[in-house]
Amino acid sequence: GAFPFTAGVFPFKREDEIPLRMFAGEGSAERTNKRFHFLSEGQPFNRLSTAFDSPSLYGRDPQTRLDIFGKVCESGVSISTVDEMDMLFEGFDLCAPNTSTSKTINGNYWWHLAAFFNVAIKQQVRKFKKENGREPNEEEYQELKAWALNNVRGTVQADQLKESMGQNTLVFNLDTALRMMGDVAEYYVKNNIRNHYFVSISGYHIAEAGANPITQAALTLSNGLTYVELFRARGLDPDKFLRNFSWFFSNGMDPEYAVIGRVARRIWAIAMRDIYGVGHRGQQLKYHIQSSGRSLHAQEFTFNDYRTTLQALYALADNANSLHTNSRDEAFGTPTEETVRDSIAIQMILSKEYGLLANENPMQGSHLSTWLTSKVEEEILRIFEEMHQRGGVLGSLEVNYQRNRIQDESMVYEHRKHSGELPIIGVNTFTNPDATSLSADDADSFDMDVTRSDENEKRMVIERNQAFKEQNKQMAEEGLARLKQVARDGGNLFEVMMDIVEYCSVGQVTQALFETGGKFRRNM
Repeated sequence: GAFPFTAGVFPFKREDEIPLRMFAGEGSAERTNKRFHFLSEGQPFNRLSTAFDSPSLYGRDPQTRLDIFGKVCESGVSISTVDEMDMLFEGFDLCAPNTSTSKTINGNYWWHLAAFFNVAIKQQVRKFKKENGREPNEEEYQELKAWALNNVRGTVQADQLKESMGQNTLVFNLDTALRMMGDVAEYYVKNNIRNHYFVSISGYHIAEAGANPITQAALTLSNGLTYVELFRARGLDPDKFLRNFSWFFSNGMDPEYAVIGRVARRIWAIAMRDIYGVGHRGQQLKYHIQSSGRSLHAQEFTFNDYRTTLQALYALADNANSLHTNSRDEAFGTPTEETVRDSIAIQMILSKEYGLLANENPMQGSHLSTWLTSKVEEEILRIFEEMHQRGGVLGSLEVNYQRNRIQDESMVYEHRKHSGELPIIGVNTFTNPDATSLSADDADSFDMDVTRSDENEKRMVIERNQAFKEQNKQMAEEGLARLKQVARDGGNLFEVMMDIVEYCSVGQVTQALFETGGKFRRNM
């Protein structure tokens, strides 16, 4: 709870809730809403984390076009209109102090964030109508809107730099994407949005792409420093926008993961105080951990629960602010309710039964922890220097420094795994002789629950999208024309998005911005 926050940003852990935040998204808005209620059942809080399907991630409306149809409602929820967003959170008060939502979307997150805010505002308007028996007037509506924006809690991922080096779901060219991030930051400061984070600066995807824990932390922290510079260049005060920064790291099995939070908190706090003169709140790095997806293996997949347990222990001992534990069957698909319940139990047993974690900081003072923290910090600063010599983060992107580093480390990992130098139980050692002798013909004998969307569900969300666009055709045309004009004039696009999301689908907005800002084209 004190500078440089190595051990944690708060002096004590929360006693009223554990840092549970489970990632979920499957099929239609109704089906994911049902999963959200399942995850929240019996909990004193609602910590919801949303996975979107590929068309949503890339800013496309669900369509019957074959290359899109196959991805609709798969590996995430399909959300393309504000009405779908409303269905997604039905039964949850988005402005309640015990409710917090995370939205894992990046390339076109502006539309989804605006739709989410509009749903939060709608909920307050409905409450007003129920209590007063009438619609609010304009002054009352503006008061409800301001109250909702000031009280809604959660995060949107929105990390464009990470996309360009790790995950590849950039939609617009990087200049346009960074400009729009600045528009959102400006809107937050102007409207005093204090409890919702406008970016989750993410190392998880960098790690999943192949980076080791040191590179994950170095690239993520350097991206965060770049955002500080970009927003300062917009004339924004770091003390006002840094309260809306959050972070997201992966925890694998390597020893460096045991101190990734300690190192990141220390480097960030020192940089914010000594370089930017930022106050106490802006020095605090608050982060989410997800156990490593790359460490999950289809072979002997029940062993994955043991890996996830150890990774969760890393996170909780390092005072992570929220945590998702992967389900064992995520090695081959969207998890079932049974395996999700088991992964929740991992966190609950560690938080409520494992006695060592009753201590606020069980690793403090350990020789290994202290040495490892200093060594990892030293290596991260060395990577910073290499990037500085190439012109910083943006200059390094131009010469593919980050991608090359990730790919090199991925190759090292794969080589060590396949050679057996890196032992992975059930995969390259302690293997099941019966499993390794199976042929392709034996596959039909396996009875495994795999979550998939059916064709009827896909067609339902497509038809709802088409009906929405037909109903709002005239208003959408006017709104999209306004959006394109503001884009050309250099105005704040998110302000317009907040107004037009009520009658424009995500695909319509994406196409309009393609026409004014250009598409992302990956540098091979």
